[in-house]
Amino acid sequence: MKLTKENTKRKIDTLGRVSIPKGMRDRLNLKELSEVDFFLLEDDNGIQYACLTSAVPEEDTNKARYAEAAAVLSELGCAIPDELREVVS
Repeated sequence: MKLTKENTKRKIDTLGRVSIPKGMRDRLNLKELSEVDFFLLEDDNGIQYACLTSAVPEEDTNKARYAEAAAVLSELGCAIPDELREVVS
């Protein structure tokens, strides 16, 4: 699995919010009021990672969202679960 570490840390505030570093927002093309999709990734050792992607426009189907999730997993070098593979094929 390949993860790219940002050189910043953020604290979660009392409302559960975390600010996304500017460099990461730029790479994900996130602008003010952009929506993001969150995914939870668990590696083979049970370590969990919170992942986010720029949201798919509403007119796209859930299949497009699942395809995006599969692409993220593939890019990270993780196995794509059979259930997810079936949905995107």
